[in-house]
Order: sequence, then structure tokens, then C-alpha cells
Amino acid sequence: HKVCINTIGGWRNSCEILLTGLDVERKAEIFTDALFDSAGGQDQFDQVDIQLIRSDKENPDTNEEAFAALRIAVRSKDKDKVGRLFSAKVVELALCNIPGYTGRNNTGTGGPVIVYWPALIDSQQIAEQVYVGGGQPIEVLPTQRLDLPEIYYQKPQHQIPAAASGAEVSIPFGRLFGTRSGDKGGCANCGVWAKTDAAYGFLHSYLTVAEFKRLLPDMAEYEIERYEMPNLRALNFYIRGVLADGVSSNNRIDGQAKSLGEYLRAKHIQAPQSLVAHL
Repeated sequence: HKVCINTIGGWRNSCEILLTGLDVERKAEIFTDALFDSAGGQDQFDQVDIQLIRSDKENPDTNEEAFAALRIAVRSKDKDKVGRLFSAKVVELALCNIPGYTGRNNTGTGGPVIVYWPALIDSQQIAEQVYVGGGQPIEVLPTQRLDLPEIYYQKPQHQIPAAASGAEVSIPFGRLFGTRSGDKGGCANCGVWAKTDAAYGFLHSYLTVAEFKRLLPDMAEYEIERYEMPNLRALNFYIRGVLADGVSSNNRIDGQAKSLGEYLRAKHIQAPQSLVAHL
């Protein structure tokens, strides 16, 4: 049986500053240096995470298109270091630092870090109790303790279709394939499937772990495993450690990796014209 254990992993706080217009990287550097100089240096924290998220556009048409986001998160076993003192240092810079200072997701007083720890327990040690209408509990044993005969329902695997070849065209990955992604503790999985045997033949040959990392370069540093499910015309990519200690403790904007699949679908690839013609 799978067991989910949550433990306290210290305390954290964070801030998000919108950087607007020209010299975004320099503005981020100036603000970051001033903040940690005022707060006593980065070394006093157990963990510091700094992300500069470039959503700004060249020659923007709207004020919002000129924004980039600077996200700074700190963690410590000492609650006071990441509490009101850190928040005050962020606020103090509002009128005496970079031009156009704009805070978003206002810095608070910090909060606990919940660390997710997945584990397994032998089903031979498990007995469930069901309560109905206030009566005596009914014990329900897991099937692993019922000495049932082993029955396998998996059908023989389909033969992998040959990958389509010929002239290629550029197309968004998601025009050919569907995806679904999400968190598995500190890891994430990204399932990909095709609608036809021909498309699966290409997918199976094309989307290796190396190509997955090339398409999503921010995933390249992580260990990734590929699982093949030909009966579903599908592949599943398991990305280890991308969500740190779980959704409640990582600093990603999408802490559950729910958008990862759609991120992959937005990438442009070279695909056989024969597949595109049947869309």
C-alpha cells in the first residue's frame, strides 16, 4: 500500500516583484543585491531560490506585456529569519530602489514548509475497518491476503507501427498529439498519446528522452524515464525531482506540473507531411 507522510521542513517566505520595460536583468540584479545586503546576506538562509520569469515583450503593445516577474523565496529552520523581518526588508525597497517597483502577491509573515515523503507498507500488514450506521466495525482484508489465484488481464502488446517518413513540415506538437501531466509527490509525469497507429509509430520513434529534454530544456537537468504503452498508443515520461519535496514546498509557479503537457504541445517539431495531411 502507498503511504503519504507529511513532515514539517522549516519555514519560508517569498516575494514577487514586477520588473517593467528596459534592462530587466540589470533591475533584477540590483533589487536582489540590495534585498540580501539589507537582510544580512544569502548565507543566513537554509535555501534561497531566485527566478526571473521573462514574460515581457519587445516594443510592448500594453503595460502588461512589458512585465517580467522576479520571484525570490527563502527557507530557514529559524522562523524569525523568514518572518516579518524579511517582509519588512522587501517593503523598504519599494521607494528607494529600481524604477517602476511593483509588488505582486504581497509578502506576508512566512509560513511552514510541508515536506512530502512517499513510502510503501507491506499489504500483509494492512486490515481496513468499515463502519456502517454506527454498528460494529467490519474488517476488510486487502486482496493480497485472500490467497486469490493470480489473473492477468494485460493483452499482448500491439506491434509498434513503422514510423512515417517522407517530406516534413513544421507543426506544433499538440496538433498531432494529446498530453496530460501532473504531480507525483516530488516528481511529475507527462503522458503523451496518439490518435492513430501511424501517428504512434512516429511518436514512438521520435519522442525519446533526449528529444523530450531538447524540446523542454528546463527539464534537461532531471532524471527522466520513458514508459511505453503501445496498446494505448501512448508514452509516459516520469521526471524525478522536478517538484522538490512536493507541491506544498516547491517554488514553481505551477507547483503541480499540471501545465507541463500543454507546454510540450506548444513546441514546434518537424513531422511527416503524411501525418499532417490527415488532421
